[in-house]
Amino acid sequence: MITDLFPATLFTQLDKLSRFFVWRRRPLHESIATALQSADARHHAVNQAHQHTLARLEALIQSHAQLTEQQASTTAELDSTRQALLDARHSLEKLQTKLRQDQEQAKLRFDALSTQHSLLGQERDQLEAARLTLEQTLEVTRVELLASTEATESLQQSLARHQQTNAELAERFQALQQRHGDTWTRFELISRLLAARPQESAGLARFRELLATDYMAFAESESSLAAEAKALTLLQSIEQELALLVSFPDVRKRTIVGIIGGFSSGKSEFINSFIHDPQVRLAVGLKPVTAIPSYVLATDERMIRGYSASGGHINLDVDFYKNVSHAFINSFSFDLKSLMPFMCVGVQMRPECLSDICFIDTPGYNPPSTAAEHSQGDRRTAVQFAQQAESIIWLIGLDSNGTVPDSDLEFIQHIGVEGRSVYVVLTKADLKAEEDIDDILEEVQNRLDDEGIQIEGISAYSSTLREEVAYRKVSLLEHFARINRSGNTRQHLEKRLGEVFAMYDEAIQADIAALKAQKVAINGLRLDCLEFGGQEVYERMLAPIDKLTLSLSTSPLEAWLKESRRLHEAFSEAVQQTAAALEAG
Repeated sequence: MITDLFPATLFTQLDKLSRFFVWRRRPLHESIATALQSADARHHAVNQAHQHTLARLEALIQSHAQLTEQQASTTAELDSTRQALLDARHSLEKLQTKLRQDQEQAKLRFDALSTQHSLLGQERDQLEAARLTLEQTLEVTRVELLASTEATESLQQSLARHQQTNAELAERFQALQQRHGDTWTRFELISRLLAARPQESAGLARFRELLATDYMAFAESESSLAAEAKALTLLQSIEQELALLVSFPDVRKRTIVGIIGGFSSGKSEFINSFIHDPQVRLAVGLKPVTAIPSYVLATDERMIRGYSASGGHINLDVDFYKNVSHAFINSFSFDLKSLMPFMCVGVQMRPECLSDICFIDTPGYNPPSTAAEHSQGDRRTAVQFAQQAESIIWLIGLDSNGTVPDSDLEFIQHIGVEGRSVYVVLTKADLKAEEDIDDILEEVQNRLDDEGIQIEGISAYSSTLREEVAYRKVSLLEHFARINRSGNTRQHLEKRLGEVFAMYDEAIQADIAALKAQKVAINGLRLDCLEFGGQEVYERMLAPIDKLTLSLSTSPLEAWLKESRRLHEAFSEAVQQTAAALEAG
């Protein structure tokens, strides 16, 4: 290293310096000093190059560590995605196998019914032939036995019996034909729903995976939140809304407006009053008719779809949609809503105030006790879909008692109206005298004020006449015009996710605060033992107090709080991934 820094002549000069006289050493000294300074400069440059090389080496080591970590993360994600695809393929194969089996069973039933139909036809032909023979025999008997009145009457009675039998058989044949047609309709619907393929969405798949695994594990272990069922319902409604957005992206541009109300409040007839297409009508009636929730929005072309539980959809015709009621659902041996949870209807509506609005027609939350078995889940369905709405239209039928039912107030408070506009519509206004409507509006306004429920306005509206009789604050159409704006689905879903996990955070933090307060109280007890009981009492109580203090550890709660925030972030990423894919498409 020394020979690299100093020139070779320096050593020669040093050798000379040892032999020269004093008077000749100054030039050599100056030459040597110059060489040493040059060597010191080169040494400084080499040292700086060395430090720069060390810095680059450190940066390369850090970059290598980051790349190694990214490679491990990418490998884990690829393995997870590969496993999810394998599971989905396995599930699809199972569904296809079950579909083939159902088709084979249906074909066997159809063949059996066809055979029975043929047999009945043959029996009818035989009876018809027998009837003709009897008529011929009767004619011959009349000619031969004109004098025998009793025999003629007997034969006439016999003929009447055969005609009655023939009529009964004809009725049975017609009933079998009707039953066969209904069976085929139901079979075709189920087959199409099972065969409907969902749209591909990595974000939606991730959301469903989080809901089925991570969240359920968290909910089973966490015990701070009392309203855990409400949190699960909110997450499930977000999942359904994501599925609808994936298969029908146009919905994400609309403001979701929930039409809510009790049984027979006129929700379906209210939406019908804004539909211009005379052939499309939501089912109405005195019995519960809204069986499957429907998204209704304004479109240029008519569109009716049924959405399967797997996320796929099928197109439905108008006649079929008109028949989708509780009675139709009850004709199945299972709850059809588990296979087709909701429908989407696009029709021509008033563009000036409804072009960017999507209605949700929900079942009545309070079906009568006489309703069929599958109707008893209507409240759960109404809650789940009402919580999707950014704005609420609250319908109250004026054919009841002209005031706000307690059950309506309980339902509104259950679904929550914070951050959402609420507009009250008193339907069936044509059933009340005009002089009574002002008093009813006043009474409803006072009742809502007493309950602390903020509303945008109240309207007395007749769906059959399609007109507003009276209103308070803001008219119905003006309210629609205010909320008729493009929706921000990502922001809406993020807000609803925030509501879910805010409940968890508040509940867990409240438990943590309670435990900390108990610890403070225990520390006070420890000091009291020492102050008032003396050293002996203090030492005797020390072990139980320490044991009690250890049992009040906040570590599990803090772990749950951390997991809650992780889940919130993961769900939010899945929503953002889904929305980003839709926006990019």
